[in-house]
This record gives sequence, structure tokens and C-alpha cells, in this order.
Amino acid sequence: MADTRSAPAVDRAGGATDELDHLYCCDADLALCGTDVSGREDNGAEGTCIVCLDVEFQPCPSCGE
Repeated sequence: MADTRSAPAVDRAGGATDELDHLYCCDADLALCGTDVSGREDNGAEGTCIVCLDVEFQPCPSCGE
């Protein structure tokens, strides 16, 4: 998957958390794991979502890359 970027995790109340970063491809508002990360900037979290890491090199469900 080309051009994978990260975005911080979002808690259920809609605020950014410091727990995990999420990876995304063509849609910066949707993490590879399906988490809505709209409007979030990279916050230097300590780790990356394990689900995002697991599917990082699989074809993107949106663009196919």
C-alpha cells in the first residue's frame, strides 16, 4: 500500500486520545481499521493500532492500492 500516513486514535466522545496512532491511505478521515479519525492531526502517540498494522500492506478497501 503506497502513501500510508498516521492519525491519532479518537475516543468515543470524539476527542483525540494519546493511546494509539492509526494508519490511513487515500481517505484521511478513515483509518485502515475502520476508525473515524476525521479532523485529527498526528499527536506523537506511543504506539500504532495493531489492526492498522495488520492490514497495512493489504490492498486499501477504498482505492485498491
